[in-house]
Amino acid sequence: MPPMVISASARTDIPAFYGEWFMNRVRAGFVDVKSPFSAKVSRVSLLPQDVHAIVFWSKNYAPFLQYLPELDERGLDAYFHITVNGYTSDPLTRPLESHVPQASAVLPGIRFLAERYSIKHAIWRYHPITFTQLTTTDWHILRFTELCQSLEGLTRTCVVGFHDSMVKVDRNMALLPPELHPFEPPREEQAALVQELAAIAANHGIWIQTCAEDFAVAGVVSRGACVNRELLDELWPHKAHPMSLYPSREECGCYTNRDIGGYETCPHGCAYCYAVVSRKIALGRYKAHDPVNDTRNAPYKEPTM
Repeated sequence: MPPMVISASARTDIPAFYGEWFMNRVRAGFVDVKSPFSAKVSRVSLLPQDVHAIVFWSKNYAPFLQYLPELDERGLDAYFHITVNGYTSDPLTRPLESHVPQASAVLPGIRFLAERYSIKHAIWRYHPITFTQLTTTDWHILRFTELCQSLEGLTRTCVVGFHDSMVKVDRNMALLPPELHPFEPPREEQAALVQELAAIAANHGIWIQTCAEDFAVAGVVSRGACVNRELLDELWPHKAHPMSLYPSREECGCYTNRDIGGYETCPHGCAYCYAVVSRKIALGRYKAHDPVNDTRNAPYKEPTM
């Protein structure tokens, strides 16, 4: 069996909140993962010979940077998704990402990743693009331009995608002030915005890819994949091997991977998040987790509220 790509994690922010736990799992050589469908717990190897690469996802790498030398010494290769949306820059839009650090606080971590590895390893996610009375097309253009100026030279790729309506997402968004309730413009308007963002990004040496938004692919905007076989082969050509598509939803371009995170464990408090029903529950699980003895990041017993 070829080495596996480990996703750490699209379900929670391991670098921001569970770095110590993750490193103890690396040292132990395995992690236990609960299936979100069957609740079955399976063991996943984290031994270097069994890991193709680790795909990290985070809104704040600062707490995790201390562990990168050890990962490198152990021969665990990685690339890094970094979500920076700009919602935190305005007090009126702050409730969309209630406990996410401001961009100025996370930029040093992105610079560290780009300089330690390369700009190919640091992938900026402007995702999700949420339309509200406050976050209009003009708002997104302004914030995206500001972020491009800050991220120039630190990344070559920006992945964009739009807000998805789901039952628990809709419920959490409905708790926000009315001016932050989401709406969906016509797809033509969404596609036009992506083209405008692509033109802005290109001026800063950044190229746009979509995440499960094929309708927006045109011109210099390409179809992206978060677990990207082309990028894996580019970064580590000696590890290249046949890989199968492993879509998590319609139009997803990801390849085979194992996500080792747990739902309901990220306390960032993003109202649009599909992986957390309640920040109170997620915060309780975060506080209850044992970074030394837990073999998976969600505690086996629910915390007492």
